[in-house]
Amino acid sequence: MLDNLAVLAQHKGMTEIIVVDVSDRYDTINKLDELQQCFEVLRVIKGETQGRAHQMNQGVAQAKGSIVWFIHADTQVPDGAPTQILDTVSPTQPWGRFDVQFSNSSNLMKLVAFAMNLRSAVSGICTGDQAIFISRDLFRNLGGFPEIPIMEDVALTQRLKRHSRALRIRQPVTTSARRWETHGYIKTILQMWLIRFLYWVGVSPHALSRMYQ
Repeated sequence: MLDNLAVLAQHKGMTEIIVVDVSDRYDTINKLDELQQCFEVLRVIKGETQGRAHQMNQGVAQAKGSIVWFIHADTQVPDGAPTQILDTVSPTQPWGRFDVQFSNSSNLMKLVAFAMNLRSAVSGICTGDQAIFISRDLFRNLGGFPEIPIMEDVALTQRLKRHSRALRIRQPVTTSARRWETHGYIKTILQMWLIRFLYWVGVSPHALSRMYQ
């Protein structure tokens, strides 16, 4: 995450980068302090509580820019990505996402990435790995991410697609394949499908979070 932040802070077009940190590790806190001193655009906020949805909402509450962009710690963004967002967003289409590829370039992971990108193109539903961007005003008007332990990205984009179709930037962001490599490719794919299906039929996100972990 820390190396990625240093790269991200040098991207042209970034007004500010907000990190909501809930870590109590001395080395992480110390490194974030060093990065703040090196890059004026970087701001570190102490997280009030664990939970990705709450942390992202807390970050947006202090954001100054007109567009907010959510990037997972293990996601790397391509050169020129901020400019692409600024050139693409409009009052009639105020939100969107990137295509995704994985750090593992095996044929199976290429197929997983293809399926994710196709699913989002057809359904209009996006996940956090796809680096969602949205106008700050629309995000706040919708109440931000639902503060649930999992599927907060899907829940938000369900509401967003009622407003307008997602913009698609085809130049991909690169996300880590660590979970697939650690737990097994097929097992992880089946688990993802099962969790998504159970969410659609109404199983509690808290129960799904325990299954995911």
